[in-house]
Amino acid sequence: MFVRWAYRMWTRGSASATVTMALDSGRRYLITGGLAGKSGGDYGQVFISTLCIRTSPDQILCGIRDDPADSPEANITDLSNIRITEFVQDATRVTVKLRGDGGLHRAEGVIYDIT
Repeated sequence: MFVRWAYRMWTRGSASATVTMALDSGRRYLITGGLAGKSGGDYGQVFISTLCIRTSPDQILCGIRDDPADSPEANITDLSNIRITEFVQDATRVTVKLRGDGGLHRAEGVIYDIT
């Protein structure tokens, strides 16, 4: 197991940030991440927004995941509960998104090659 990508994102106010990372479809990965910092009483979330999978030698399908709920009541405010932990295989690309509803937010994570 080794680090394939490490990423960091910041937002201020009601904004979003994304980072897209290329992957080798012949390998398996553990995608991790979470909120690493927060300032203010507002809400922030980090999640996988797009995952592209190679389904055959000449076909790649990209799935757009639903945004988390928009209302502040539906957002999770505890930093310890905001985490990405997902195993993927046959993936060619992943996009991680940080969305803030105000204040300052920072997210960071690592993608491990576990093949």
